[in-house]
Amino acid sequence: MSATKSTRKTYKAPLPGEEIVISGIAGRFPDSNNVEEFKNNLMSKKDLVTDDDRRWKLDHPDIPQRTGKINDVNKFDALFFGVHFKQAHTMDPMCRMLLEHAYEAVVDAGINPKQLRGSRIGVFVGACFSESEKTWFYEKLQVRY
Repeated sequence: MSATKSTRKTYKAPLPGEEIVISGIAGRFPDSNNVEEFKNNLMSKKDLVTDDDRRWKLDHPDIPQRTGKINDVNKFDALFFGVHFKQAHTMDPMCRMLLEHAYEAVVDAGINPKQLRGSRIGVFVGACFSESEKTWFYEKLQVRY
C-alpha cells in the first residue's frame, strides 16, 4: 500500500433508528456484589483475593492458596426468572449469573425490563472460561502423592 493511501477504516453513520447504544452495565467480582462496589473496593485498595476456604478446601499443593471468590453464587431466584426449581438447582452458576446480570444491566440503563417485549433491543454479554481451571481443580487433584 502506498504511503498516500490511508489504512484507517471509515464507518458510515447508522441510519436513523439503527443506532447502537450501550447504556447499562452489570457485574459481580471477587468480594464485590456489583460494579459500584467493585470500583469502591479498587479505589480503597482492598485486597479482593483471599486464602480462606469458604468455597472449598485448598489443601492440595498444586492449587493456588489465594483466590478471588464471588459472593453468593449458590443463591438464585428461580421463580423470578421463570426457571423450574429442578433446572435451576442443576444449572451452571455462570448461567444463573448471566440471567441476573442481563436483568441488572437493563435496569441500570433505566429501563423497565417488562417494557422490552416486542422491541428491537438486545442484551449482549461477554464471558470467559479459563482452561487452567480444569487443570488446577480437576486434573491435578487426580494425581496421588
